[in-house]
Amino acid sequence: MKNLIRHPNINSTVILRADIISERLYDLSNNKANEAASDDDDVIPNKPDIPRGCDGEVVLEKNLDDVSLKSVPLDGQWAPTVEIVRRIIPRNPFKDCIINQTCLMLSLEDSVLVVYRPHIDSVEDCPFYLPSVQAVGILLTGDKLSVHYLPFNYLDEQVLKQFKSIDPNDRNVRIALRLLQTSKKHSTGVMDGYQKRVNHDLVVSKTSFQDRYISLKKKYTKYFVDNWVESTDPRKHVFEDIAIAAFLIELWSKIYKDKNDFEFRDLGCGNGLLVNILLSEGYRGFGIDARSRKSWKIYSDEVQSKLKEQVIIPSVLLKPHPQVKSMAPHISDNGRVFQIPVNSNINDEIPVVAYYSSAALLRSQSVNTAQFPKNTFIIGNHSDELTCWIPLLGYPFLVIPCCSHALNGSRIRYNPMSSGRASTYASLVDHVELLAKQCGWEVQREMLRIPSTRNAAIIGYKRDVKVSKDIYELLAMEGGAEGWVENTMALAKRPPRKH
Repeated sequence: MKNLIRHPNINSTVILRADIISERLYDLSNNKANEAASDDDDVIPNKPDIPRGCDGEVVLEKNLDDVSLKSVPLDGQWAPTVEIVRRIIPRNPFKDCIINQTCLMLSLEDSVLVVYRPHIDSVEDCPFYLPSVQAVGILLTGDKLSVHYLPFNYLDEQVLKQFKSIDPNDRNVRIALRLLQTSKKHSTGVMDGYQKRVNHDLVVSKTSFQDRYISLKKKYTKYFVDNWVESTDPRKHVFEDIAIAAFLIELWSKIYKDKNDFEFRDLGCGNGLLVNILLSEGYRGFGIDARSRKSWKIYSDEVQSKLKEQVIIPSVLLKPHPQVKSMAPHISDNGRVFQIPVNSNINDEIPVVAYYSSAALLRSQSVNTAQFPKNTFIIGNHSDELTCWIPLLGYPFLVIPCCSHALNGSRIRYNPMSSGRASTYASLVDHVELLAKQCGWEVQREMLRIPSTRNAAIIGYKRDVKVSKDIYELLAMEGGAEGWVENTMALAKRPPRKH
């Protein structure tokens, strides 16, 4: 039941999270109620820092200064085991109130009682996501689980009479049934030894991320969902990019002192929405993709000027080897020539190819060699072919792997890192992390709170160049990058993927 107290969003999709304001634990051994220490890391006494909406709307709240523990009338000598005051944050605090709530766990012989009492004064103050009562009790006696309500003005006999004759289809009854279901499910799971498979919020705290997400969602969701011009699902992509933007903003606040201390490059930026949001929030940077998107035209002229239709060909594939350069400083390219197939309607039986020299590609405005200012942060949001390249480029980065490609641009399935069976995606994520470590990056992994099953983020912003392998050595270890130029140039001529 403690898990349900800490995570009320399990009981209601309207709720985002709970912040623990205060917590007291009691040790009932030897029939004595000795107060025990609580986990101070989980206690968040401050109010949520959610900015106003762009249209001036304010966050709704009720009695947030009332943080004292509340009680309810009980028969018998119930002994407290846990006393918590939590703050419930709804998903849309511009519509539903943020409130404080007392949560009690009490024991009496073979019974356990969990009590929830919101810090409100009347039915009218009750938010939508709670039953419209003064307190809720969930009672476990032996193997019997039951839910009990204490209505407002419960001393009034007429109020009690009306409440006892409540319609079985009433919303309060439906909520009670929901509470029974989740209480049984989670209590059974704990007894069966359930363990979480995924841990979130290891790099950025859930509180700061979700507060930022609420603010960005309020500012950007409606306009971009209503004006979506791509053939993909607008709600999935808009919510996903807003969540990634929220995570990046909070991550950057940990790494950099000021927005002007760095600039970003979103490689494989796709529809450009993430770039648009970050620019609108005052960050500097560019989005780069092999193919422009219809969405680019709905952005402001300033944002459009920051979206570049270019293919990424890392300079290591076009420039001379450093040893060659040291012996012949006048040489600026590696002298290679690449053959790129060209679609021709003249005769399908006769292949037509275009020839591109390294020198020509280095001069081309349609080619980006990934040589950016030193203070650049690289974003790879489901950037497919570029995924494994990003840690090799030498800049701090966040990459969210999606489809599995080798450094030559071709599809590949990487071998699992352990003896257990791993999915293609898990193997890709492990391989990207390995590449990053071989480049000297201190790697962090985060499972992002985004509406995608491919939500693993590999992050590197601290690097020890002393332990980094040489880029040419890494390319050799990966089987080389022969074919990257040809595959990348051909990519620009194909329609974009819809993910």
